[in-house]
Amino acid sequence: MQEFDAYLMVDWSASSRPAQGLDSVWYCLLTRTNDRLAIASLENPATRSQARAEVKVILREMVRRSQSVLVGFDFPYGYPSGFAAALGLEGPSPWLATWREITSVILDGDDNRNNRFTVAAGLNSRVSGGRYPFWGCPRSCECSTMSSTKGGTGPLAEKRITDVGNMQPIWKLFGNGSVGSQALLGIPTVSALRNDSVLAPVSSVWPFETGLRRLSGRRGTDSLILHAEIYPSLLPVQPADEVKDRAQVRKLAYHFATLDDADRLSDLFAGSNLLTAAERDRIEREEGWTLGVEESHRTKPLALKPRPAAASAVISAPLSAKPPHRSGAGRTTEPGYENRNGQTTIRSTGLAGTDHGQCIYVLRCSSCGHEYGANGSDIHTRRCPACQGGRPGLRY
Repeated sequence: MQEFDAYLMVDWSASSRPAQGLDSVWYCLLTRTNDRLAIASLENPATRSQARAEVKVILREMVRRSQSVLVGFDFPYGYPSGFAAALGLEGPSPWLATWREITSVILDGDDNRNNRFTVAAGLNSRVSGGRYPFWGCPRSCECSTMSSTKGGTGPLAEKRITDVGNMQPIWKLFGNGSVGSQALLGIPTVSALRNDSVLAPVSSVWPFETGLRRLSGRRGTDSLILHAEIYPSLLPVQPADEVKDRAQVRKLAYHFATLDDADRLSDLFAGSNLLTAAERDRIEREEGWTLGVEESHRTKPLALKPRPAAASAVISAPLSAKPPHRSGAGRTTEPGYENRNGQTTIRSTGLAGTDHGQCIYVLRCSSCGHEYGANGSDIHTRRCPACQGGRPGLRY
C-alpha cells in the first residue's frame, strides 16, 4: 500500500519583488483517489507570502480529510556541520537551533522585499568577524562582513555530505544557482508550516525528526505530513513549450508517486547505504539530506572540509536521462519498470489484451502523468499517446 495520498512539490524563489513565470515560485499538488492520480493544483503565486498561505490552506484541508502528504521544498534544510556551534547556538538539535535563529531575524514582506543580505552579513560577523562563510550580493549591499564575491575560507565545509555533483553551496547568496538565498527565505516558511497550530501535531521534518530510515508502513493519523528537502534538477526535464520550473515540480510529484505505487519510495528515506555512523549522525542532527540522492565513488569518510569537485550523484530510483532498458516481458511488466521513453508500468489489469496471450497493463507517462493501457508485449517500446505521439492506449 502507498505511503502517501498526495505529493506537494514546491520550487522556491528568492526574488525581491513579485514575480511569475521563470525563476519564481511554482508548486504542484498531485493527489490519489481510487488508485488514480490527478493534479489538484499547479500554481505560480507571485510572492512567497501568497505561496505560504496557499500551501497552508492545502495542508490543513488534507489533514481535515486525514490524508497523508509528502511535502518537498527545493532548498537545503540544513547547513554544513559546525555552523550552529560557530554561531554560538546551543542545544541537542543544531538544525532546530539554526532554524529558530534564522526565523527570528529574517524579514520577508508581502511584496517579496527582504533583508537576507543584511542577515547573512550579521551571521558572518558572528562566525568570523569578516566575509565568511556567506558570500554573494549586489555591490550596493557590500560591507565589511559581506562581499559580492567569495570572501574567505574557514573550518566550515563548502558543502554538506548530500550536496554532490553540481549542487551549489548553501553559502552562495547571489547569481546563478544561489541556493543560499532560497534557504534563508525558505526555512522560515517550512518552519511556519511545521509549527502551524493545526498542522504541528501531525507533521515531522525528515530526517531531523524521523532519522534516516525506511518508512515503516502506511502513515498514521498522527504523522500525516512529512516535510522533505528535494532537488528537482535531479530529474531530466526538457520542456518544449512550458516553463521549466513548472515542468519540474509536476514531473517530480509524478515520479515520487510512481515509486510509491511500486513500494520503492520508502527506501529513499534511508539515505545512502555508503554513509558511516558518524556521517549519519551529522545528517540527522544538523545537515539534512536531499530525498533521492545517493553518493557514489566514496573511498573514505569525509572530514569537515570542502568536498572534492569530482564527487557525483546517483539517484536511488530510475531518474537518469535514459533509464537502463531491461528486456524481457517478465521484467517490463513489473510495477516500477520504466522504458526508454519514460513510460512506467503501474499494474496489471488482468484483462485480455489485443496481442496473442497478452494482458493489458496500466502505464503512466513520467512527463505528463497520463495513464493508459498497453499490451505487456508493447511496454518496452511504448510512447505516451498524450505528449509523445504514441498509439492510443487500450481500454481497461
